Amino acid sequence: MGKDISIVSNADKVIENFKKMTKLAEQEGIAFVNDSMNKIVSTAKPLTPVKSGDLRRGYRVQGARVLSAGRIVGAVRNNEKYFKYVEEGHRTRGGGFVKGRFMLTRATNLAHMSYIPRRFKQMAIRIVKKG
Repeated sequence: MGKDISIVSNADKVIENFKKMTKLAEQEGIAFVNDSMNKIVSTAKPLTPVKSGDLRRGYRVQGARVLSAGRIVGAVRNNEKYFKYVEEGHRTRGGGFVKGRFMLTRATNLAHMSYIPRRFKQMAIRIVKKG
C-alpha cells in the first residue's frame, strides 16, 4: 500500500531570480540614493541665505556607492568653510549667539516626509516587476 511520492523543486529557478533581483536592486538602490541626494540639494538651495551666493553654489552631491557590507551610501556636502556656522549657529565674540538656519536639516526632513517614501515605493515596484 505504499504510494510513491515525487517532489519537484524549482529552487534553482528561485535562486537564479534572486541573483537577478540582487543586481537589479543594487542598481535601483544606487539610483534611488542619487535621486534622493539631488532632491535634498534642490530643496536646500532655496532655504540657504544669500549674501554673496557662495554658500548656495557650494553644495555638492557625492555619488552613491556600495560599501563592502552591502549598504548603499551617498553624501551631500558644502565646501564653504562657514557652512557649519550658518547651518548650526555660533557664538559671537561679545558672548551672544547667532541662531542656526538649519537649511540642510530642514531639506532632509522635507525629503524624508514627502519625496523619499514615494521614490522608495517606485523603486520597489520596479524591482518586483523586472525581477
